[in-house]
Amino acid sequence: MKTPVWIAAGALAALGVAVGIGAAFGDVGGYMPTPEAAKPGAYSAMPKPDTTGMTPQQVALVQRGEYLTTAADCMPCHMAPGAKPFAGGLSFVTPFGTLYSPNITPDKTNGIGKWTNKQFYDALHYGVAPGSSLAVFPKYLYPAMPYTSYAKLSKPDVLAMKAYLDAIPAVNAPHVPNALNFPFNIRAMLLGWRIMFFSTAPVHYAADWTPAVRNGAYIAEALGHCSECHSPRNLLFAIKSSETLAGAQILGEPWYAPNISSSKKYGVGAWSHADLVSYLHDGGNMQYGSAFGPMKSVVDYSLSQVPKSDIADLAAYLQTATAPRDIAPAMVSVPASEIAEGKTLYAQNCAACHQADGKGVADVFPNLAGNQASWGGAPDNVIGIVLGGMIPWHANGPAMPAFGSILNDHQIAAVTNYVRTAWGNPGVPDATAAHVFNLRKSAPPHRIALADADYLDLPPIASAAARKLGCPLLTNPLIDPSDAIMNIMQGVTSDTLASRTQILLAAIKKANPDLSKSEIHQYMLTVYCPVVATQKDMSMSDKKAALKHFMAQAPSDAMIAVPAGNKQGG
Repeated sequence: MKTPVWIAAGALAALGVAVGIGAAFGDVGGYMPTPEAAKPGAYSAMPKPDTTGMTPQQVALVQRGEYLTTAADCMPCHMAPGAKPFAGGLSFVTPFGTLYSPNITPDKTNGIGKWTNKQFYDALHYGVAPGSSLAVFPKYLYPAMPYTSYAKLSKPDVLAMKAYLDAIPAVNAPHVPNALNFPFNIRAMLLGWRIMFFSTAPVHYAADWTPAVRNGAYIAEALGHCSECHSPRNLLFAIKSSETLAGAQILGEPWYAPNISSSKKYGVGAWSHADLVSYLHDGGNMQYGSAFGPMKSVVDYSLSQVPKSDIADLAAYLQTATAPRDIAPAMVSVPASEIAEGKTLYAQNCAACHQADGKGVADVFPNLAGNQASWGGAPDNVIGIVLGGMIPWHANGPAMPAFGSILNDHQIAAVTNYVRTAWGNPGVPDATAAHVFNLRKSAPPHRIALADADYLDLPPIASAAARKLGCPLLTNPLIDPSDAIMNIMQGVTSDTLASRTQILLAAIKKANPDLSKSEIHQYMLTVYCPVVATQKDMSMSDKKAALKHFMAQAPSDAMIAVPAGNKQGG
């Protein structure tokens, strides 16, 4: 079960939607993300259990388990895009390699259909699955599955969850093998980490807590496992107990889970109770926006599906019973000229949707002014959304297009710093071009990004490799490529380069018959450069030589030769 991120206020989710792109750059065609309709009911519903032949007591246990499994947010992590619920296959990119969630349907071959109640309890409470490691050690689970929080669940609740999972349809889906680097692929190595950091202690309840706050604590600390994402970790990736819920970078993803402690300055202590409940359960509002990024799946699949009274209890716990984490960010100053540049970029690309005053359009484009997601914590959320875009805020609404192919690293940092400090937002202008580049660099391979929408999925032109090589970005009016044209050179080899170049040249001339020779040169460079940039077997000098040779020959109806020694992309 993936540790989700709660990003307070989906306001950033549309920072410069298609209207802004159209106004600034013209119609950039299919290569850039365009507004898409979110289909109503697009989120998979929890599978209905088969309770045929069960006693009333057994049915009640299964129903309790369905509620608990929903509140624990299990399904989103155990369901790859396009797959069946609980069949597994979702990817988790870590510094140690990639993990894939397992099948937890009652299939007896590939799921947990043969697990006993004790084995299931051991998995959630102790983080130990059936089997062994190195023959003599238990099969320790990797803490990407938040058993460190689920250990706080009561045994009856764990067994109720097992009863529900036993009653849903079995799915015969084999487990996708993990791809962890040595020695992290040896589970026995987790023993030392567990001795130092893992505890099975239950939730600690203060004597003066009301029943509502106690219930909220159980939801936050055990079922919802909020601390797994929202708490900083030490060098060994264990949660810092003195900074729980203070906000943290999500491991392997371009997201920052903000401070959700009772702090009135940096957390949710100053939110009204109604606003926090609305954010967690009802889709948010124009004051704090709505959940986006990984937290959106938490709201869509989990929090919005449980009784609102539970969410009211959760909000009460977060706002009144958690330790206030008043950890101020480091102060940073940037030249006024950079803020001014960000303001200009905002006006060109974002104001058409979010408005010049940052107040957005009700239920369509979230507000950025006064929105804690705009200024709270690290700048990663703003940067990541500008780079990679975002799905619609509401069903049938416009999607946020990606700007990673249009704006360079400095420009993205500038507009980020403007949004974090404009309209009275008390954020720190700490975004830098280097930070933007590093987030580009963190984007996993396309096949991994497809397996989990929480990761950046950048086209080649927006990749860190393309930026490092200095490839042109998409700009108007010289560059207006469609998806088809941008993809013509993908997969080119020394044997196909000449013919592909002829196809590219013909496509450019057909789409833009009035282009000058210099414009055609720029067009072809924009298409071909990312292909060369992403070749892993070429040195930087070879890449530059390949581009130089390519451009020396183009545009031409003659066959273009490949530099000696360049077998791919050059």
